[in-house]
Amino acid sequence: MPTLLDLVKSVSFLAAMPAVAGLLITAGILVVSRDWRLNVIALTVQYFFVVLLLTRQIHLEVAAVKGLIGWLICMVFYLTERRADALERPVEAGESAPAQRWRRWAMSARASFSLLAVILITVAAYVAALRIPLPETEVPRDITLACYILAGLGVLLIGISESPMQVGLGLLTFLSGFDLFYVAIEPSLAVAGLLGGVSFLIALAAAYLRTVQAAAAATREEAS
Repeated sequence: MPTLLDLVKSVSFLAAMPAVAGLLITAGILVVSRDWRLNVIALTVQYFFVVLLLTRQIHLEVAAVKGLIGWLICMVFYLTERRADALERPVEAGESAPAQRWRRWAMSARASFSLLAVILITVAAYVAALRIPLPETEVPRDITLACYILAGLGVLLIGISESPMQVGLGLLTFLSGFDLFYVAIEPSLAVAGLLGGVSFLIALAAAYLRTVQAAAAATREEAS
């Protein structure tokens, strides 16, 4: 049975512009979508592409460990949203028809705005990669573009989000961009472990706040 390292080696040919395009698509989905199932899938795929790009800068085994940490984070988000969804379902079922129509319209308008913002930030990231490149002796041009895209879309997601999980996704996206840059400067195991630990702490904090939010909504519904 092939191991994770064998899988990464078999798709190493994607560790260039195809991986950058994959990061753009997955980060864009995180910004536009409010469906937690789609977001968890997008984050899982995003970590896969991050691992592919990391294999060009650090040892394959270290990159694979960082990928495993990312996929554990995705599992934490999945379990948390499953629990929150179960708590909030009675609240959503009690909404009136006009409230549900308004909610759908607001989500559609927000998705359109988010998509436009993703396009603008992608163009800005491309221009920045050309005009303000990171040290090319340590960070290749395509990875520079990936860093700018992840950082820009991560900050955008943090700025437009209200849910703790969405803010957590934005922080993790931004940290992935920073990770791609910093491991090229300092490719040590200690730095990789520190950044992985910070990512996991962010995920746990977001999961805790999301659970508290869902429990509070369920308590208010029971009280009313």
